[in-house]
Amino acid sequence: MDQNQIEQGIRLRKLIKALGLNQTLFAKSLGMTQPNISRMVSGEGKISVEALNRITGTHKRVNLHWLLTGEGEMFVAAATETSIQANEASRAYMAKGKGRLEDLEERVERLEEAVSRLIDSKGK
Repeated sequence: MDQNQIEQGIRLRKLIKALGLNQTLFAKSLGMTQPNISRMVSGEGKISVEALNRITGTHKRVNLHWLLTGEGEMFVAAATETSIQANEASRAYMAKGKGRLEDLEERVERLEEAVSRLIDSKGK
């Protein structure tokens, strides 16, 4: 296991506790399954880009920079310069860390769109 993954999992566990949730409720808040969250918390699996996006979409004050690197505070103050910089740094980190699964999901989406366009053009 990657040491960084383990450390991120520990921070994710702390975040879930700070939010007053358990893994099941946290997973439901993100529209994910508890086993997926469990793998991320244990360090067995990376925190996916999709999970990071869902965390920021649902729990808006979470500092992704802290979650990914351990630097800064767990939560950011709304609209402060520091939070803006931390979120930009987190997004840059996420963009670099995009995994094969996310790439494949994007390709499938593009293929589905192309097939849909072909079907539409044939029907005209």
